[in-house]
Amino acid sequence: MRRSYSSYRLHVPVLVISLFLALAVLTSGCGSNTPEGAVKQYLDAMQSGDWEAYKAAVVPQELTKEQEELAEGAFKQVKVKVDGLKMETRYDQSDKNKAAVILTDGKITYTAKILGETKSDTRDMKKVEKENRTLDTVRVKGVWYVDTKLGL
Repeated sequence: MRRSYSSYRLHVPVLVISLFLALAVLTSGCGSNTPEGAVKQYLDAMQSGDWEAYKAAVVPQELTKEQEELAEGAFKQVKVKVDGLKMETRYDQSDKNKAAVILTDGKITYTAKILGETKSDTRDMKKVEKENRTLDTVRVKGVWYVDTKLGL
């Protein structure tokens, strides 16, 4: 049985709209389209030890080659494990390109070699002071970044 031309004209736009909606759902909140997306990208990069992803998650900076090497070295010394984090975003009332992302729940474990001995410290976000579990974010040219210096 052959379909008529008008039947195809109806199905094609519906299919295209469905694909765009599916893409929007799959990409919403990912990457750095939102302040929380920027923080997630930042923490994922720290957890995976991915320096390039970490650099992409923080506000763009001009560093000399030596400064970047030092920052990368500091970044790679500390291993991070993130577990069950939940976040809340508070937008700056006076500047729509700034927001604070507060870690409201979950745990972060930091592990590093100190004087040849491996040390770990796990922090429960519910027990950490608010200012120590708040990450500032900034939107630059439509993209959200964590507002911190590289390597710190």
